[in-house]
Amino acid sequence: MNMMREIVSTEYEDLKSIYLNAAYFGPSPKRCRRYVEKSLRHELDPSYSPYDEWYYRPEKSRKQFAELLGVSAEDIFHACSVSDINNLIIHALSPTTQHVTVIEKDYPSNVLPFMLAQERQNSVTLSRLNLNGEILPTASWLEKNLPKETTIFCCSWVTFDTGKKVDILEIGKFLKSRNITFIVDVTQGLGGLAITSEELSYISAISCASYKWMLGPYGHAFGYLSPELQKKLKHPNANWLTSKNSKIVTSLLEYTTDTLPGVRSFDRGQTANLLTLGCLEGALEFLLELGLKNIQTYNKNLSSFFYENYSTKKYDLITPIENSGNIVCLKGKNIDSLQLEKDLRDQDIDVSIREGNIRISFHVYNERNHVEHLLKILDSQ
Repeated sequence: MNMMREIVSTEYEDLKSIYLNAAYFGPSPKRCRRYVEKSLRHELDPSYSPYDEWYYRPEKSRKQFAELLGVSAEDIFHACSVSDINNLIIHALSPTTQHVTVIEKDYPSNVLPFMLAQERQNSVTLSRLNLNGEILPTASWLEKNLPKETTIFCCSWVTFDTGKKVDILEIGKFLKSRNITFIVDVTQGLGGLAITSEELSYISAISCASYKWMLGPYGHAFGYLSPELQKKLKHPNANWLTSKNSKIVTSLLEYTTDTLPGVRSFDRGQTANLLTLGCLEGALEFLLELGLKNIQTYNKNLSSFFYENYSTKKYDLITPIENSGNIVCLKGKNIDSLQLEKDLRDQDIDVSIREGNIRISFHVYNERNHVEHLLKILDSQ
């Protein structure tokens, strides 16, 4: 653990605030600068740059992310966003009839792509389930409320505005018993939390934006497709980088719609974005070096300390402890949330306000004294 703290302190010595806002933007480790600067040198002077040198760059981060998940790199693709991934999946399943079910008030990225698909494709139907006072969707609740026609169920692993963590293993088992495709947005969890191999075995697809808990760049996301789901999909787009003949620069005009192996056919266009990949590689290297299980344990200890010491007289806890991830959400009793955000900022503490809740995100670069200082300020309100 001491070595872990030494690595983290070196990587985040430039982080000046008490940053408790990874659910908004995750600060990249300092090593990312070296990778980005190397990429920038290529941008400023690409003289005599070998084709292979940049063409294969997406493979490095593809393998890194696959290692974090414990899956094959053949099952990972590069995308721009969670919305991008959900759009790809629903179009890749068309024109087969699909009934998609989502949770009302989930993040827009997990709703809007399916809304648009319903508006434009006769083959797609969307249901939005209201929890009606339930804390979270559970297998037993879904058994009673999920439309029988459902072929796809999509939800966030951790909710962005409350920090509530869905039991993806329990739900995954239920959905698999019904042969329902299970799409999980892990953006607000992965990087601060680890997904077990058992959980993953019940998930059909994963979407994960890289700029939050993954500590990477904005404008990038990873997608994962299970081998079972891959058999049902036909990629909806064509781009030259995913063409089978793109490996050799002298064969580019030998047109073919055959693609590279695995799910590379789903890669976004111009995947070899060197500046983005530089930052991404550094962040993934950092997470792999520390290990997601170690990070999860560390983050949980910070959250537990907060739960044990926050003022229950002044704040209502929105995030149920038994269903929590890294995000802690509070609502002040007779306390103006926006004013509190400003007061915390005046004390060099960076948090977010979402749906009127004070959203606090503990990540590996935070220390216990950060939590103690936060508690002191909150108690003084």
